[in-house]
Amino acid sequence: MKKIFQLFILAIIAINFLACREDEPVNASTTGEIDLSSLTVSYNHNATIVRSTDVNDFIISIYEKGGSTSLAQWSYKDMPEVFTLDAGIYTLQVASHIPEAAAWDLPYYFAQKDFEIEVEKVTAIGEVVCELSNVKVTVEFSSDLLAVMGNDCKVNVALGKGSLDFTKDEGRAGYFTINEENENRLYAYFTGTVDGYVDTTYREIDNVKAGEWRILRYSLKQNTEPNIESGSFTPQLIIDVTCQTIEQNHQIDVKEDVIEDPEGNDGGNETPGPIDPPTPNQGPKITATAFDINEPQILTDDLVIKVEVTSESPLAGFTVDIESTTLTPEELEAVGLSAHLDLGNPGDLRPQLEGLGFPVAENVIGANEISFDITQFGGLLAALGSGTHSFVMTATDQANNVTIQTLTLITQ
Repeated sequence: MKKIFQLFILAIIAINFLACREDEPVNASTTGEIDLSSLTVSYNHNATIVRSTDVNDFIISIYEKGGSTSLAQWSYKDMPEVFTLDAGIYTLQVASHIPEAAAWDLPYYFAQKDFEIEVEKVTAIGEVVCELSNVKVTVEFSSDLLAVMGNDCKVNVALGKGSLDFTKDEGRAGYFTINEENENRLYAYFTGTVDGYVDTTYREIDNVKAGEWRILRYSLKQNTEPNIESGSFTPQLIIDVTCQTIEQNHQIDVKEDVIEDPEGNDGGNETPGPIDPPTPNQGPKITATAFDINEPQILTDDLVIKVEVTSESPLAGFTVDIESTTLTPEELEAVGLSAHLDLGNPGDLRPQLEGLGFPVAENVIGANEISFDITQFGGLLAALGSGTHSFVMTATDQANNVTIQTLTLITQ
C-alpha cells in the first residue's frame, strides 16, 4: 500500500501546484488547440489491390471551413502533436499525395473532417479513413484476340484531363483524376493491326465516378452481316468491347477472385455477384461502458473510465502499455509502477495493480470476462497537466486470437 500512497501523494502535489498557478494573472485568450497526436489515419484496404501505400507520407492540411488556402500542412509522420488555432470551424484534409491527371499504379486516397476550436480547449480528431478518390482502369484482351494482334495495337484511354496508352503487354492499372462533373466520360480508342488488317474500335462510357474500377475487355466475334455487293455472307473478325464496373470503396475481399474470366461470356455489362460477408471476429472484445472506446476522450471530473473484456475462448493473457506525454516511464517507476503492465503475470507489481482496481493473475488467466475501473487513474493524469495518454491493451485468448485496443485520454 506504500506505493499506492506515493501515487496519490504525487497527484496531490501536482494538483496544489496547478492551483497555485491558477492564482497568477493571465491574459484573455482567443485560441484553442487541436490535438494532432490523437489523429489516426487509415485507408480502405479493399479499395484497391495495390497494397504498398504508406500512410506516413500522407499529406495533412488544415483549412478554414469553406476556405481554399491551407493554414498549415505536414506529412503525417512529421506533424506536431498539438497545433494552436483561433477559435472557429475548420476542415482537416488527408491526402495520399498530390493527384495527377493520369498515372500508372497510383491510387489517390482522400478524406476530410470538420472540427471546431474552442477557446482554451483541446480538440481531438480521432480516426480518419481515406477512400479511393480517383478512377481505376484496366484493359484485358482475350486469348484469341492476343493471338492475332500486332505489336502496334494499343488502347488509348482518356478520362478528365488524363490519357494513357494500354499496349497488349500492359498489365498495370491506370488511375485517372476527375475534377469536374463534366469530366465523367471515359473514351477508349483501340487502334492497330489485327489479323493483318488495320482495325479501330471506339467506345464512350458515361457517368464514370471516383472510387470505381472500370475494366475494359476486348475480344473477337464473328461478323455475319451480308456482303451487299456480292449478295453473300462474308464472315469477318471484328473487335468487341465490354465494360465492367466495380465499386472500389465497398467491401471486396481482394484475396478472392472477384473478377470472372472474360472468355466465353455473353458480352453484357455484368456486375459481380454477392460477396460472402467476412467471418465475425471470434477473438476477445474490449469495450468501455460509458463511451466509444475508439474515440479519444477528453478527461472530465465526471468521466467514468471502466473497461470490459469478453472472450468466447478463455483468456491466456492481458497487457496494458501506457504511452503518455506526461506520465512517463520514469514517473511511473518513481511510484512503483511500469509503462508495461502484465495483468496475467503481474510479478512484484501485483499489490499496486490490485490497489488500483486491476484484476490480475488467476482473475485474468482462464477468465471469459474481466473488467476494471481506472477512473481514479484519471485524477493522476489531470494533475500532471495537459497531454495525451494512450493505454494500449492487448488481449490474447487460448485459441491464439489477439485483440489490440487503444484507449486514448486527453487532459487539458
